[in-house]
Amino acid sequence: MFVDAAGARGPVGQVHQSSQLSSAQIQFILAGDAPLGDLTVLLEGLCKGAGHWGAKQVIAELAPESPLYPAIRQAGFQVFGKQRLYRFQGEVNSAASFEGHWRIWNSDDIPAMRVLYRALVPPLIQPVEPLTRLEMLGLVFYDEQDELQAFADLVYGPMGIWVLPFIHTQSTVEFSGMLAQMVRDLSDRNRRPVYVAARSYQPWVETALDALPAERGPEEALLVKYLAYRQPVSAELSFGALENGAANPHLPVAPFSSDGQ
Repeated sequence: MFVDAAGARGPVGQVHQSSQLSSAQIQFILAGDAPLGDLTVLLEGLCKGAGHWGAKQVIAELAPESPLYPAIRQAGFQVFGKQRLYRFQGEVNSAASFEGHWRIWNSDDIPAMRVLYRALVPPLIQPVEPLTRLEMLGLVFYDEQDELQAFADLVYGPMGIWVLPFIHTQSTVEFSGMLAQMVRDLSDRNRRPVYVAARSYQPWVETALDALPAERGPEEALLVKYLAYRQPVSAELSFGALENGAANPHLPVAPFSSDGQ
């Protein structure tokens, strides 16, 4: 969805929501020399549109030094983490000492992926950082004992491939070699650049990527604006044997208002 804040010469932005996810993503803002007020109106319009689609939150990625940063904070976005993108343009040379390959995941891998995901991603971030964006099947890496050491969520686009790896912090497999092999094992790359995201809750990934021949991008803030909230309700029925004495019933979500604001 496009939003134009103030006619043909005003700032323009786009927000997108996958049919598989509860979050919407701000894809771009063309601001020009627009004043702070117009930018804020634009961002609020994008969020309102996403709310009409049923999005529970809107996500944005932005460098703190960006001129858009004050507007996005004024529009109600909160920082939930940081990231740095690493760009691989050419082929990554193979390490002679590294053994093992990534493969495409299947349904049998999902339980182990969930365990690793819950161990790595802080609970407060999990509602906005999904196990997978469901754009396509990702990759998994197992050690010689057939234990899951890492998995990677993938998004393919015409201008590049975006990768978000999740790597076990206590893995005995060398991290840099594992990530280099991940780039080599990507299928249908067709000379496209590969963008690997290092989230702040996995600092060992950023350290490992620094040792590889990749272009290091600036640090970005991960921002979210919540369009829905959890609403406590009273329980009319009690299931003590199942609740184990710790009932805390909630509705999953409730919109702020009927128009999604």
